[in-house]
Amino acid sequence: MISNYSEVFDCERLIDNNNYSLLPRFRAINNADGITNYFKNQALKDDEENIARNYVVKIKNSETVIAMFTLKSGAIPYNEGSEDLLFSKNTKLIPGIELVNIALNDFVLSRIRKYSSKVGKHIFFKIIQNIVLSVSDTIGVKVLYLFAANEKLAQYYTTWGFKEIPDIEYKEKLKKEWQNEYSQSCIFMYKPIAEIN
Repeated sequence: MISNYSEVFDCERLIDNNNYSLLPRFRAINNADGITNYFKNQALKDDEENIARNYVVKIKNSETVIAMFTLKSGAIPYNEGSEDLLFSKNTKLIPGIELVNIALNDFVLSRIRKYSSKVGKHIFFKIIQNIVLSVSDTIGVKVLYLFAANEKLAQYYTTWGFKEIPDIEYKEKLKKEWQNEYSQSCIFMYKPIAEIN
């Protein structure tokens, strides 16, 4: 089990403690079939091949899956000394962690509500950020980033402290040269590790 960061949820790797047997009881909320399919059909392979790490969040001391999320290492272009991520000839790669997927489990949404209407936020601040800080303490990481699927989600992620890049030219270059096919239509957002507490 991951260090006990939350008082109401446990977090474990998908590959540990037979957690993969819980996958039939997981369906991402808001009909996010792509995320559901990823966890059911690709997540174990990515873990085994050291491409990503997938996590299961359960109600404490139970086998009830509340959420799943994926983290993987990466690097993003960054202009050192700039407050915003602006593309220029001084841009270099810096180490980061990508929050690839995060999804609440539609099968247990009613049970989630008894804890809080802000379960995703709780998981992000209490569990994910602490994992990211632990990794950063071990190997050095400068930024946490994600690709929001749409404007509504991008607005929501700003409440988690993520920022969009204001520079349109940089956004276009990032989309063409750095984003993979899975994230091509998504909005790149970032949160400096220095702002995680």
